[in-house]
Amino acid sequence: MAIAEVRVYKVPLETRSAYTMSSSRVATPESTVVEVLDSDGLVGYGEACMASPQFQPAHNGGIRTSLEVLAPAILGLDPLLHTVVNAAMDAAMTGHAEGKAALDIACWDLAGKRLDKPVVDLLGGVHESGSEGRVLTYHVVGIDTPDGAAAEAHRLQDDGITRLQLKAGGRPMHEDIASIHAVAETLRPGTDLAVDANRGWSTAEAIQVSNACADIIMSLEQPCATEDELWQVKAHGNHPIVVDENATDLRTIARMISTGLADGFGLKVTRLGGLTAMRAVRDLCMAARIPMSTDDAWGGDIIAAACVALGATLEPQFSRGAWIAHPYHQQHYDDANGPRIEGGLVALPAGGPGLGLRIESGRFGAPEAVYR
Repeated sequence: MAIAEVRVYKVPLETRSAYTMSSSRVATPESTVVEVLDSDGLVGYGEACMASPQFQPAHNGGIRTSLEVLAPAILGLDPLLHTVVNAAMDAAMTGHAEGKAALDIACWDLAGKRLDKPVVDLLGGVHESGSEGRVLTYHVVGIDTPDGAAAEAHRLQDDGITRLQLKAGGRPMHEDIASIHAVAETLRPGTDLAVDANRGWSTAEAIQVSNACADIIMSLEQPCATEDELWQVKAHGNHPIVVDENATDLRTIARMISTGLADGFGLKVTRLGGLTAMRAVRDLCMAARIPMSTDDAWGGDIIAAACVALGATLEPQFSRGAWIAHPYHQQHYDDANGPRIEGGLVALPAGGPGLGLRIESGRFGAPEAVYR
């Protein structure tokens, strides 16, 4: 069995409800979907999608361009040999983790189908103390007025969400502080709050916000842009630091754990380069007892299924959740099995082996490119 063909598709995902972050508003990201076919015609699906180019050095057009180099590099390789496939991509091109991730995820899906096993089993299996294959998720409360943010926090908790991520930054600091206090007043027992500035504060602003909210139990997610700035906030603030945008690779994550900078991570599967890289990061974080999420920047059912599969393998007490974009674009590639949130949890897709999705041939139209 060998990789015989790679097909690349552009899939717009128009938002149906607002998603606002520091200095950015998500509109219609163009997801990149890949089909990796083996020599017997079996198909594995992968995906990568950036919500906005402001928050990491990648954009959706660049992902598809990177595949011009990466896709030919894996032709003829065995998709079950994930280390070999990733080594070939690294040898062909430095960086461009998102394009590599799309192909890596497709190889995991293809491997699961070939072996007649779900990807979650190939990754180690559903953790025995989990919720029977259902994974905790969190939901974003976007940039809004204090009253608007509080109302949304109420609604989400009514829907069973127990992890809230309040967006902040990109506006006067007193507005962020007021929104944090308003949302905090809505929190029910068992609901956790993270305030995510997406690098939108200076160190002085982050420290001031943390001091102004010292009586609120919450974490600060990526309050500033650089590691040095995060260290200053760590030294002078009052809240745990969750690293997101700066968590780019295993070596960096290991350093942040060993030095004590990171109290948790907001991890993106495609930023790390796919499930193969994320599996290694998962093992490190679980061994170090550091909470992590299994998210991505945006995307449809394929990347959501990959995030949920990895999330199901985490020790639940160290899981920060698996975020999926479906509530915002409400589009499924597989109407029956596409991941969706129910009562604050996301079930593993049950459509068969691999990622558990049943995607009809031709679902994405004509490919943008074909490599064989």
